[in-house]
Amino acid sequence: MTQGIDGRDGRDVEDRAVTALAAVETRKRAAAPREGAPPAGVGPARLDSLTGLRFFAALAVFVCHSSFLLIGSASLVLPTFADQGANTAFADATGQLGALGVGFFFVLSGFVLTWSARATDRIGSFYRRRFVKILPLYYVAGIAATVLLWDLGVRWRDLLAYAGLVQVWVPNPEVNFSVLTPGWSLAVEAAFYLVFPLVIRWFRGLGTRAAWTGLALCVAAAFLIPILAYVLPAGTGELVGAPNETGFETWFAYVLPLGRLCDFFAGVFAALLVTSGRFPRVSMPWVLLSFVPCYVVAINSPWLFGQRAPLLISCVLLIVAAAQRDIARRPTFLSSSTMVLLGNVSFAFYLCHHLVLYTLNVKVMHGPFDSVAMVIAYMASALVVSVALAWLLHRYVEMPIVRRFSTARKRR
Repeated sequence: MTQGIDGRDGRDVEDRAVTALAAVETRKRAAAPREGAPPAGVGPARLDSLTGLRFFAALAVFVCHSSFLLIGSASLVLPTFADQGANTAFADATGQLGALGVGFFFVLSGFVLTWSARATDRIGSFYRRRFVKILPLYYVAGIAATVLLWDLGVRWRDLLAYAGLVQVWVPNPEVNFSVLTPGWSLAVEAAFYLVFPLVIRWFRGLGTRAAWTGLALCVAAAFLIPILAYVLPAGTGELVGAPNETGFETWFAYVLPLGRLCDFFAGVFAALLVTSGRFPRVSMPWVLLSFVPCYVVAINSPWLFGQRAPLLISCVLLIVAAAQRDIARRPTFLSSSTMVLLGNVSFAFYLCHHLVLYTLNVKVMHGPFDSVAMVIAYMASALVVSVALAWLLHRYVEMPIVRRFSTARKRR
C-alpha cells in the first residue's frame, strides 16, 4: 500500500515537472521576437538605411525638376533642351520621378513616425519637435524664393498661404505651387503631423488582420483617388506642363492632404506590421527590380494615375526591406556614413535645389540648352551646388535650431 502511494506520488511529481517545463517553453516561444521584429528589451534599431534612401528620393525630385522647371507663381515652365522634341522626350521619361520621390517621402514619414513613437509622448512635445524640424528651413527657402522670383509676380496672398502652410487646401495650382514650388509637400506633411498623435494610440491597438486590412485599403485608395479625379467634374484651369489635366483634377488627386493620407497611413500600417514581426521578409534586390516595370507603367498611364498608383506598393516594400536589414543589424551601402550624411541633408537639398536650378538655368547658363553635354553640365553643376548649399543649411541653420528648441527648457 505504501509502495502504491509512493509510486503514485512520484508519478504526480514527474507529471507536474513536465507540465511546468512545457509551460516555460511556451512562454519562451511567445516572448521570442518574430523574424524582422526588434529584439526584446532593446530599443528600436537605428534605421540608417532609410536615412540613406531619403537622399535618393530627393534626387528623383531633382532629376524631374531638371527636365521641366515649374515656377508656380508665374504659371511658367522652363524647358531644359532648346529642341522641343528632345525636351518632350526628356520630360516624358523623367516626369514621374518627382511624384515617385514625393510619394516615397509621404510613406517614409508615416513609417518613421510610427517606428519612433512612444507611449509617453505628449502631443505638444510631438508638435514642437516636428515643426521645429521643418519650419525654419521652410521659411528660409520661402524668403529666398520670394527675393529671387519677385520680378515674376509673387502675390501677397500666395505669401500668406505659404507662411500659413495652407496653400494645399485651395483647388488652384497657381496657389498650390506658389512661392517655392516644392514647398507644397511640406504643407501636406504639416497636415500629417497634426493628425498623427491623435490616431497612433488607436492604431497601435489594432490587431494584425486590421493592420493588413488598413494597408490594403490605403493602396486601394491610391488607385481610386486619381480615377475619381478624372470622373468628377473637371472644373476649369489648364495645368501648366500637363495640358490634359485641369487644376482641380491635379489638386484633388495629387495635392489635397486628405487624399495623400493614404500614402502616409500606408507607412504607418507597414511600421506596425514590421515592429510586431508580422511583415514577411522582403528581398531588397527584388524590390528594387520591381521599380522598373512599375515606372514604365507610370509614365505610360494617364498623368494623375501614374503619379499615385503604380509605384506606391514598391515604395512600401522598399522601406520595409531597408528597415528589416537595419533591424537585423546588417550593414548596407545605404547605411554607410556617406549615405547617412547625404540623407541628413536631403531635407535642405529638397528645399533649395529648385532655386539652384532656376538660378543656373536663367541667370548663369542662360538655358534652354542646345546639346546633351550642356544639359549634363547644367545638371551636374546644380547637383554639386545644391548638395553644398544643403550641407550649409543643415549644419548652420537646421541643426542649431533643432538642438535649441526641439526639447522644452527646464525651469530654473
